[in-house]
Amino acid sequence: MTSTTADQTSSPPPQDQTLILARLVTAASRAFDRDPNTARELVRRASQLLEQEVQRLGRDQQAGKLAPWQVRTATDFIDRNSDRNLQVRDVAAAVRLSPSYFSHAFKESFGQSAKSYIIGRRIARAKQLMLTTRDSLAQIALACGFSDQAHFCRSFGGLMGQPPSRWRRSHLDRPIDSSALAA
Repeated sequence: MTSTTADQTSSPPPQDQTLILARLVTAASRAFDRDPNTARELVRRASQLLEQEVQRLGRDQQAGKLAPWQVRTATDFIDRNSDRNLQVRDVAAAVRLSPSYFSHAFKESFGQSAKSYIIGRRIARAKQLMLTTRDSLAQIALACGFSDQAHFCRSFGGLMGQPPSRWRRSHLDRPIDSSALAA
């Protein structure tokens, strides 16, 4: 197993690498007394795998962006908690970063601040609820993590350019269009 650029770019996902590494180390420890040459080869492969992972992590950090697992974890966490007043520090904790580093890395990864992304996801959920329920705007505001209807209306108007009541009326007259749900 040689360390080439092709090997580094096509390395398995981190979970798979951890499993492969564990198996290599286990096999090496079993083979150590019986067959030292096999044990050395397995340790060499494990070392290469570790080196690839260190290089991958270094590339992610050098770019100042979130690692792929952090992107998935952050977006899943935001979507799962869209019904509460989610703070950037909560999402940062979910991906095990300080709030300041997370904010910078999130903006590098998504092209917008974490706060703007969170508000956008809340608004997208609110639009879905406005089209699929008869809930009042106050109920929808609370269901989407806004502190009250006024906060929801300000955020919605700032993002969509019109109050939520007008948006709801104009979209209820038409068949539901999935593009209307995008924030």
